[in-house]
Amino acid sequence: MQETWFDKARSHYASGDYGKAAEACTEALKADPDNILALTRRGLAYVRLHHFDAAIRDFDRAIELSPRDAAIYFNRGNTHYAGRSDYRQAIADYSKAIELDPRDTASHYNRGLAYLRTHSFQEAIHDFGKVIALHPDHVRAHVNRGEAFRKIGAFDQAMRDFDTAIKLEPENAAAYRERGNLYAELGDARRAARDLQTGEKKKAYEERAHHPGMDEIEWGN
Repeated sequence: MQETWFDKARSHYASGDYGKAAEACTEALKADPDNILALTRRGLAYVRLHHFDAAIRDFDRAIELSPRDAAIYFNRGNTHYAGRSDYRQAIADYSKAIELDPRDTASHYNRGLAYLRTHSFQEAIHDFGKVIALHPDHVRAHVNRGEAFRKIGAFDQAMRDFDTAIKLEPENAAAYRERGNLYAELGDARRAARDLQTGEKKKAYEERAHHPGMDEIEWGN
């Protein structure tokens, strides 16, 4: 059986050859310029190649063709977030994805991160809370909600989130660092130093939830 463009694109994408994945989608689009799947898959490949403007163009066209597809808004939101640091536009896209699919926890989580970036801490707390309600063991949601609680001075709630994150994942460096920062803010220098040192030593799991980029957000397929 002849390999289809989709098989080629999926295989190349899975192996990390994003250039060839994009080429396979482009071949499909030559025959069918309105192929939504090819536009979306090429957009994702372009994101991995850091061709963010090209990715946005593909997602824009895909949305024109399929304006009720939550996944396309989600992927465009991720591109605005990771590729352009345009958190407000990312929020708009995640919000549309949530409107179309209210139980989409990835959009809630990523929108929470975008709210955190724009200092909209109450909104971030709400979104991370949605994620935790459906997935109580979502460690990064606890860590980031804890940070948002700390930013508004809700120290007890922040401590509970950091404690929960560490209980769920004892190797999570970010949870220790954030709890250490909280102890420092509370004036407990001994515990702050202990947690901050522990966070530095944790190498098995490297949390990057406080640096803009592709690794901190959740991605679809």
